[in-house]
Amino acid sequence: MAELFLMPQASPTMTVGVVAKWVAAEGATLAPQSVIAQVETDKATMDIEVFDAGVMLKHLVGEGQEVPPGQPIAIIGKAAGEDISALLAQVQAGRAAPAPAPAPPAPAPVAAPPPTAAPAAVAPVAPPERAPTPQPSAPPPRATAPLLPGRTPPLEWAGKPVDGSIMEPRGRYVAPAARVLASPLARQRAAELDVPLARVRGSGPDGRVVAADVEAWSGAGSATAPVPADTPRRVTQMRKTIARRLTEVHQQVPVFYLTATYDVTAFVAWKARLADRGVKVSYNDLLLKAVAAALREVPACNAAWTGDTIVERGAVDIGVAVALPEGLVTPVIRNADRKSVGDIAAEVRELAGRAREGRLAAEEYTGGSFTVSNLGMFEIDQFTAILNPPEAAILAVGRVAQVPEVVAGAVVPAWRMKVTMTCDHRVIDGALGARFLQAVRAYVECPALMVS
Repeated sequence: MAELFLMPQASPTMTVGVVAKWVAAEGATLAPQSVIAQVETDKATMDIEVFDAGVMLKHLVGEGQEVPPGQPIAIIGKAAGEDISALLAQVQAGRAAPAPAPAPPAPAPVAAPPPTAAPAAVAPVAPPERAPTPQPSAPPPRATAPLLPGRTPPLEWAGKPVDGSIMEPRGRYVAPAARVLASPLARQRAAELDVPLARVRGSGPDGRVVAADVEAWSGAGSATAPVPADTPRRVTQMRKTIARRLTEVHQQVPVFYLTATYDVTAFVAWKARLADRGVKVSYNDLLLKAVAAALREVPACNAAWTGDTIVERGAVDIGVAVALPEGLVTPVIRNADRKSVGDIAAEVRELAGRAREGRLAAEEYTGGSFTVSNLGMFEIDQFTAILNPPEAAILAVGRVAQVPEVVAGAVVPAWRMKVTMTCDHRVIDGALGARFLQAVRAYVECPALMVS
């Protein structure tokens, strides 16, 4: 018997999914666990599978359409040629559901009338069906699949609105060189005019840079070369979610910031000793271990605000901000205080790799108790990060840098690192946050304490 196939809740924070691609065409035979479509969520593009064998009878939405979880996107049957008219009528009824009439204004307050008995033997009346509220769409326009009566998408608060990277903060970041499409004549003219091809917008086929583009960029061509047109970019579900949650946190959570500068001379030496032993770790891996140890020492910072209570987490689960082309995600290192630096380093590399491939499971990027965001790889000295609710704090980490310092009247080189802690003032007061940063300082400036 044919059935409606509903948009799954592919991510805990997903409020709408986009059918990026239909993998199974209409009429295709499906085996158990066959991939029928690729759906873009707020976290990644995921394969959607079926559990049982069957036949793809009908696509109900086109590629590029937005569909809330729980709404039909296809009809799947047991055999080709099944009658699906009733299911199509059900879907059409959902699309044509009228919006409820506006409620009449409430009368002015008067004395309460005596209660009246409910009329007897009245058949229950179904509540009016509510049509979905149309949402503005970014160019190019995209259709939105309608809600069926009685369906509403689930909403959760488990955002990850942080920015940063877990990569090595020491040294200069060098972006990988991208291949520039350019004609031979354009390359010749670029060499003659000393023009960097990577900075020239191409006007040829597939964005290929031609000689006129090079001359226009350098000013050697026509003085009236046209200004390049604006290029709209589609906003992904991940970017929409990030924007919404950043706004919510900025407007609703009272925060303050604490900044500390650490002497990381011993940190640098410890990393060098581990490298000599063949243990590959970054400064960020070492800092994660220090933060985990400090959270165990100051558990009041390993907490969350729930409205009625402050929940002090028993486990030390640290989120690590990983930058992606379309946004960011924070894989969580579970029980970080119980793991060695080598174990933390290996787990961070594995989770970050799968995050960039969009293959993280939901439980791997939700439920953290504290977050670390590192921009040291971009030679950033100091920055502030936005909270990742319901966590009560996030630590923003700058680069490890060698600076001159006066010791006993002489100028000597010293290694320093700045960190800034964003605190939810409903959970963490200034003195408590300062005590936590002191605990981190003890472990950073004397790494032997973490392994003792």
